[in-house]
Amino acid sequence: MKKIFTLIAVAAMALTVNAQGKYAMEEGETIAAGTQPAKDKRVENCKLVFGEGGDDFKAAVADASVEGYTAYTQGNGINGNKENGTFYLLTPSIDGKITVAVVLNADKAFYIEEDGTALEQYNGIKVDSKYYGTYSFDVKANKTYKVYCAGSKLGFYGFEYTTEVTGIQSAKAEKAANTESYNLAGQKVSENYKGVVIMNGKKVVK
Repeated sequence: MKKIFTLIAVAAMALTVNAQGKYAMEEGETIAAGTQPAKDKRVENCKLVFGEGGDDFKAAVADASVEGYTAYTQGNGINGNKENGTFYLLTPSIDGKITVAVVLNADKAFYIEEDGTALEQYNGIKVDSKYYGTYSFDVKANKTYKVYCAGSKLGFYGFEYTTEVTGIQSAKAEKAANTESYNLAGQKVSENYKGVVIMNGKKVVK
């Protein structure tokens, strides 16, 4: 019985790992406008594209810290209220939550848009003094979220993405549905798979 619970926990942990990710800029990193980070730095299930036009986005050591981040880019040389300028596009493939780490100048309007429409809580908000920190918002699958500051080049450290379904919750859902099987490594397998599987919370030989 202990082995069964251990295997279920392993499967749950695997699901949690696949359901979240973080991208943090590194000192000296350069990303061409209109492109994504290098393949080995991309977050699974959430596409990031840096704003179009202007210069490359170049990262330098931050002059103020945000927990978990060491460097940020000051944009591509064009203000965020332009058609082609400093903005950051995030497109998740699974519903979840995104937390962006930014540098926001005082008295500049900060926006987060969902498919071109500003989110109610981020519709031109302003800060009294320069802000180094994070903003979080819920996201929907296959929607594109534009993060920018009107009239300014929004600094960007990176972002963290988490889905609404995490390991333990997902494991419970699979057990209740009684329709999915997993191998001993916690990977989902097809109905034709032969060997030892975890199905409905039990170890079964197929």
